Formats: sequence, C-alpha cells, structure tokens
Amino acid sequence: MKLGWMLLAMFGGLLVFSASLSTDKVQPLPEKSEPVAAAPQSDVALPPSVNDALLADSVRNTPMAILLDIQPGSSGVQPMQQDRSLPAGWKPDPPLNLSGPMPSDEEVRAAIVKGVNYVLDQQNENGSWDVELTGTLLSQTADQAVDAIAATSLAGYALRRHIKVDPGRIEPAINKAALFVFDRVYRGKLPQNVWYANWRYTLGLKFLHQEYINTTDEDYQGEIKAVCRRLVTGLLKLQLSNSEAPALERKRRTRISSRFRDSAMPSQLGVVLAPPTDEEYRGGARVTGVLPGSAAEKTGIKVGDRIVETEGLRVENALDYYMQETGFLGGQKINIKVKRDGGGDFKKDVQLAQIWPGYLGIKVNPGFGGGPVIEGFLPFSPAKEKLEIGDVIYEADGKEIKKIEDLREIERAIEPGDKVRLKVLRGEKQRKNSESIEAIGAPEGWFGFGIEEEDKGDDNGVVVAGDPHPSSPAGAAGLQEGDRVTWIGDTPILGLDHLYDFAGTVAAGRPYVVKWVRDGEEMQGEMAADPTPQPFELTCDVDLNNRLQVFVTEVTKGGAAEKAGMKRNDIFAQINGVVTPTLFEWRREYWKLSAGQMVTFVMLRGNKEVEVTYELPKAVFTEELDEEGGWAYYPEMGESPSFSTAAAVLALIDVDNDLDIKGMRRALKDPLKAAGKLIESLRIEDSGNGGQETYVYRAGSVDPTGKNRAGMDVKGCQGRNSICELALVRLGSFGRRSGDLKKMISQWTKYRGELDAVKRMEYYAPPNRGGSPHNFDRNFNAAYYWMYGHYHTMLAAHEVGGKTFDEINEICTKAVMLVRENDGTWLGHPSFGKLCGTSLALWILGESEGGWRDGYGDPTTQEKKDSGETDPAK
Repeated sequence: MKLGWMLLAMFGGLLVFSASLSTDKVQPLPEKSEPVAAAPQSDVALPPSVNDALLADSVRNTPMAILLDIQPGSSGVQPMQQDRSLPAGWKPDPPLNLSGPMPSDEEVRAAIVKGVNYVLDQQNENGSWDVELTGTLLSQTADQAVDAIAATSLAGYALRRHIKVDPGRIEPAINKAALFVFDRVYRGKLPQNVWYANWRYTLGLKFLHQEYINTTDEDYQGEIKAVCRRLVTGLLKLQLSNSEAPALERKRRTRISSRFRDSAMPSQLGVVLAPPTDEEYRGGARVTGVLPGSAAEKTGIKVGDRIVETEGLRVENALDYYMQETGFLGGQKINIKVKRDGGGDFKKDVQLAQIWPGYLGIKVNPGFGGGPVIEGFLPFSPAKEKLEIGDVIYEADGKEIKKIEDLREIERAIEPGDKVRLKVLRGEKQRKNSESIEAIGAPEGWFGFGIEEEDKGDDNGVVVAGDPHPSSPAGAAGLQEGDRVTWIGDTPILGLDHLYDFAGTVAAGRPYVVKWVRDGEEMQGEMAADPTPQPFELTCDVDLNNRLQVFVTEVTKGGAAEKAGMKRNDIFAQINGVVTPTLFEWRREYWKLSAGQMVTFVMLRGNKEVEVTYELPKAVFTEELDEEGGWAYYPEMGESPSFSTAAAVLALIDVDNDLDIKGMRRALKDPLKAAGKLIESLRIEDSGNGGQETYVYRAGSVDPTGKNRAGMDVKGCQGRNSICELALVRLGSFGRRSGDLKKMISQWTKYRGELDAVKRMEYYAPPNRGGSPHNFDRNFNAAYYWMYGHYHTMLAAHEVGGKTFDEINEICTKAVMLVRENDGTWLGHPSFGKLCGTSLALWILGESEGGWRDGYGDPTTQEKKDSGETDPAK
C-alpha cells in the first residue's frame, strides 16, 4: 500500500508528529458530514508511519505488534509541539578561537588524566557505567539512548584509548566492564525493540573489538568473538529493509505468508534446558528434561548433558540454544555437540521430525449437549467450504464427540495433509452430513497478551503490559498486567528477544501450559493460541484528508476491493461495525484485520453510506534482491538516518576484518551492501552552497522544491559528513576514495564553527514541553554533533594521513581543550550527561598524536596529577 499523506520527521532520534498535514491532496468532504475534532495530543504519541511501515506491513503484521500490544504512546516519545522556539536566553556560541598556539603536552596530559580519573570514579560495582538524566528532553528516550550497555561501552572504549595513564587501575576496570557486557549479552538483556537499541549493539561491538585487538589471551579472544557474534546477529535483526521494516522481519513475513501447505514448518530437538542464572550462564546449556519420542531421545541425549555447540556455533547457555532452535524446521538435519559428566561426549547429526500440527480452523462453542457447535471459521480454514456455522459436530474420524475437549483430543493428533472425517447435524431439522476435511499446517498463533518493551531486571521471563482482553486465551486463563511469564509449553522464556523469535514457533489451536509469576507466587494455565493475523492486501491505496479521515485514492484494477464496489474518493466510516471517523480509530481497527477474513467497510460516498464487503487476500512477500537499508533509532521510524547507519557499518567492518568469526564475512556481505546503498542515497549536492556534496540526515530531509533547506544545508551536516564518507570509503565498493574523504574533511574545517554555535543548546521547543535537540534555525545542528563530528573527522583524517591529519589533529586537540568544563569534565549536556561528554572527549584525544600521549610516569603520581601537578618526571 503506497501512502503519501503525512509528514513524519525524525529530529535527533525523537519521533516528531506534525499536526500540519499536507493539504496538497484535499479530498472533498461529504456535504452533510459533521466536523471531526483532531485527536488529543496524547493520542498521537506514537505517530503512524504512513508508508508501508505503518499499515499492515512493518507494524501491524509483525509478531512484535501482537506481543507488545502496540498502542499510541507505547514508545514514551511525545510529539514536538508546533510552536517551535528556543530556550529562554539561549544564544548561539561564537566559533572557537583556534588561532592561538597548541596547548602544551603537560596541559593536555593533565586534562586526559583528570578525565580518565573522572570516568573511573563513576564505574559501578558490577563493572558498568550508567547515567541518570534530568535533561529537558524526554527522560525516557534520553535514558534509553545512554543505557548501561551504551554508557559502559562508551566509557570502556575511552579508557582503553588511554591505558597508559594508569594501567594498574584501568585494566581491571575495563575487564569488569567487558564482563558486564558479556553477562548482559549471554543473559539476553539487550532488548532490540526499544529506542536506541542500535547504539547498544554498535557501541558494544566497538568496545569489544578494541578489547580483542588489545589482548593476546586466546581464551579471552574466543570469549569476545562469541559475544560479538551475538551482537552482530542482534544488529542485523535491527537493520531496516528498503526503509520499511527490519530486514530479518521481511524474511519473517515471507515465511508467515507461505506457511499453509507444503512448506517447512518449525520443529524442535525435544530438550528442556535450565534457564541461565547469575551462578550458571556459561559452559553449555544444561539438559533438565528430554521429551518422550523426540529426536533428542532417539539421539541419546540425557538429563545432565550440556549442549555446547549447534550448527558450528558455540552454545553457552539455554538462551543461545533456544534462539537457534526458533529457526529449526521439520526434516532439517542439525549438528550438535554434547558434553557429558564423566565422559561420553559426542558430536552428531540429528534429523528433526515434522511435529507442526494440522489445522482445521474451526471455532466452536460447547453447544447444548449434542456436541460442539461451529460458531465461526478462523483465517484460511480448510473446513470453511464444506461446513457451516451452526453445524453440530457429533463424530470425528469414527469417534463420538460430546464436548469441546473430545474434539481437541482429535485435533492434537492431526498432522498437515491428514484427511479428517467430520459428521455434523445441520439446520433446524438436524440433518446428518459427513464431510472429509484435509488439514493444512496450522498458522502461527499467539495468546493475546502484550509485553513491556524493556525489562531492566535480572529475572528470566517477560513482563505482561496491560491486562489481556478477557476474550483472549491469556485473559481467559487469568493472566494479568505485571505478571512475569516464565514458561510456554516446555520452553523457558528468556527475555523479550527470545519471545519475539519463539512466537514464530507457536501453533494456532494447539494448547500450551503457560507459567507465570505474580507477587512471588508461581501460577499456570492452559492456553490455546489464536491465529496470528496474517499479512493481507487491502487492494486499494488510501490517504488522509484535512479532517483526518482516511479515504481511497486508487483502487487496484481487478482487485478484491474493486470487485466488491469500492470506489475512488470513498471515505472509511466503519470497519466491521466499528465507527472510524478519524485515522486514530481507523488504525486501531485496521491492525485487527487478517488475510482470509471477510471484512465489511461502510464507506461515505457523497451523501450516502455504502457497504463494501470482501475477503482480504493474502499478501505475498518475496525476498528483494536489491536491498537498501540501514539502522534507525527504532524500527518504527521507517527511515534510516545516515549517521547511525554509518556508525554501525564502521563497527561491523572492524569486527569482520579483525575477529575472524566463522561465517561472518558471508553473513555481512548483503547487509553491508544494503547499508552502503542507503548512505550513498543520502548524499546530495547543496545547490545553495555551490553544489558541495553533503549527507542529509534521512531521506525525508530532502525537500524536492528546495523551499525547506533546514536538513539539506551543508553547514548543518558537519556532524555526520565525515562518518558517512568514511563508511563508504571503507566499504570500498561505492567508488568513494581518499580524495573524496579529503574534500569532506576540508569542508568540515571550513564549517566547523557551526558545531560550536549549538554545543550548549539543550532543546528546540517551548520550555518544559519536550522538543528536539536539533536547531532548525541553525541548519538542523545539535549539541551531540559537536563531539561526534570532531571524533569522526579525526578518524577520517587518520584514513587520509599526511598534512590532512596534522591539520585536523591540531584543530581537534585545541577545540577539545577549549571546551573543558571547570571541573575537568567535558560537555555536561543535561540530556546526555558528563559521563558521555567526557568519554567522547577522551575518544577524540585518543585519536590524537603528540607528546601528551606518553610520559605519564608512575601511576602513584595520579593523585598529584589530578590535583594539578603535571610534571611527568615526579
């Protein structure tokens, strides 16, 4: 579905919903329709991304939409207000005066020492760094941006670059930091579906890559490789595909759309594994149970064994194994390595059985004693053409059926392709009918409960967000808001990311015993999953008029909507009996629809209401050979910023080049190509500044009319131009060379003062009402661009070398020294804190060259150095 009706701007990682909708396409309103009031501001906290990403493509039709029970406001990000203004009293800073002499080696050395000591003093007992923010930006969003993983990686990397200051203190601190990251990764505590998740993975990789190249301990290197492989996998799951949905989510949708007949279905080895704990989360996944008749039992796996490798990939704990198992298919051969106490270790190929259940798609109620009564058909039911609503089932495959449980017992044994003979009583005269139904593979299912996006606790499981609807399987079983779901069937649930993948292995109609914890008490209930809504095609394009009403712009020729009588300019008034006067009501009902479902739309056509009824056809998703996509602050964005994509590319290239992880180069080939194409697509020529090349923030920053230049002016791109150019140069396949990088560095030198102007600006919006860190009166520049722009220009200058590096080395060293705070820290911006600012300043100085990089003397002099005595000879 192609939609072009809403302005969606991303300012500094904050979703911004503009209430000023385009009026270029104003659809005529019915003459007698009543005015429709705009939804209150709180209703649009999660703005609809009205390209393919919103409407049934990347949000509604993903399992995460069901798991998270997405509603407006779930991300915690409030829209920026229309009345843009700057904080009271704020004025741009003048450009730094860099004409003076270089600071002395002693001055820079002392500054580094003080910064290092500040960072060391902020480390927590568990090895992490974290930041409590009180800035004027939304605290939840800002806190997610610099969570413990991101902050620990920032600080750890900064300390590694300055190990010479005090090896005796820094080395243990970095080791504790690395172990903290290991623990979070092994325990599955890096959720992907939260804001800024991309930075957790990108910075984590950057930090651990640095640790890898600075150790000769082969065991430690092996540990780092195992963790980095997990981080790379997570980062690739976050990559957007053609600015629409995460690339792996596209593959998931392709799989969902094909899972009906004659397709490979999920399977399991048949082991129950011990969930990881603080005391036991490495050394292999310990087997606590083996399911009777399973492939595991036939292979000889026993309780107490530890699975240490699957398909050539190291397994540290149950999470590692279960994340792999979610991709296993019936009929597949997998290779596993098992360790057994007392000897008897083995490595074997195991054939997985076809265990996915068959599906009739019949919805029944208990009836009145004669047998279950058919009250409806689930999507893609093979029984729909032969049975009728109201039929009473009294026999199945020769067995008498008196109650629903009898029918469920028959259904449990059905496999895809089985022919099931059902005998029913039909109509008022209760005539006997006998029909043979061929079962199909069950669609994926879910239980109807949402999940909190981020769980910072250490317990396994996931926390239920909101009370499930009473009619859902979860609601009927008694699940409540705040419960921690710990098991589904024979599988322990080990976090949000595990559940996200595990959801694809839940079969609709199959009963599962679900376990949860409430106020310390363990509880459980049986739930039969409802079918997951299947991707569908609406077969018409829609847009929005100036009253926020959804209307039809085009009807697909020969499609289901046209055949049912849908016409251009029809306005949606109802969906299946629910009034949808504006986008906000329409969207909620739209998300509930599924392929194979009969839907009735009431459309306003002139002064009349017209009913349009048709079955929603299944959407067919295919793997696109020509991908273009990068990394956004959150998949909801629907567009990938150039800056965050380039940062991920550089981290992945480093890992690929140096860590020698099995299969990594092959796994990264297409994602890196797609990311490079995305970055390249965001390079434009700034016609207002002599046609200079520059990299815009995102595709939506480009105004084809040239009227809105806020995101296109080269003066506003100096926080990201160097990193984008550097990423393409290092990719090596986009025709960008050292000469292009040198030009971009020269441009940065010319316009660097623009970064000085906003380095202390907190936000751009009315006081106390949230806003954006980007200043639209200063070419979209932001405070955080100051540090990042200087750091990545230093990296780019290293790439070019020679006089270019000498010039940038002097500029950046002078600039960093000039912006120190009185307490020796850097850029204590209230929206990202002193720790981030100081760590990034140490990143910049860590790339510098000069006499200050050595000569720190005996570490016992650090206390003196910190107090201002800088003589390295003491």
